[in-house]
Amino acid sequence: MKKYYAAYIVLMLSVFCIGSCLSAYQGGFSETFTVFLFIITITEAGCLDMKSRKIPDKWNAVILGTALLSCVTMPEPVPVSRIIGLFCVSVPFLIGALLVPGSFGGGDIKLMAAGGVFLGWKAALASAVIGIFLGGIWAGGCLIMGEIERKACFPLGPFLCLGMAFGVYIGNPLAEYFFNL
Repeated sequence: MKKYYAAYIVLMLSVFCIGSCLSAYQGGFSETFTVFLFIITITEAGCLDMKSRKIPDKWNAVILGTALLSCVTMPEPVPVSRIIGLFCVSVPFLIGALLVPGSFGGGDIKLMAAGGVFLGWKAALASAVIGIFLGGIWAGGCLIMGEIERKACFPLGPFLCLGMAFGVYIGNPLAEYFFNL
C-alpha cells in the first residue's frame, strides 16, 4: 500500500480541485479554504494509515478542529445534521468492531466521527458507503492479482478519507437520491 502514496495524494487533490471548480464552494473563500483544510487533513490521515495502519488521535483531533471551524465558515450542514453525523457511521463501526474483532480499527471509528461533524449525517453515510465500496474494489483487485491473502487485513482509512473527499461534493445529493430523504 505504501507504494501508492503519490497516486493517493494526487487523487485527493484532484478531487478537491475538480470539486471546487464544479461546486457551490467556489462562491466563498472561507468555504473553499475550509474544504481545502479538511481534504488536506484527511489526506494526511489516510497516508498515515497506509504507512502504519494507525490513524493517530492528534490527526482525528485536527480533523475535528477543522469540522468545528466549518461550523463558522460554512452554513451547511446545519448543527443538528452535524451532531447526527458524529454518530451515524461511527457508532455502527464501533458495534461492528465489538462484534467482529479486527473489522474496524479505533482510528477508523474516530475518523468517521470527526468527518461526520464536518459533513453532516447524509454526506457521512454516503462517504462511508463510497469508502467501503472503494476499499472492496481495491481488496478484490489485490486478491485477484495475488498481492494479498483472503483473510488479510488492510487499512480502510485511506478509502474512508477518499469517500469523505467525494462526500464533500456529492454526499448529500447521493444520499438523497438513494435514501429518498
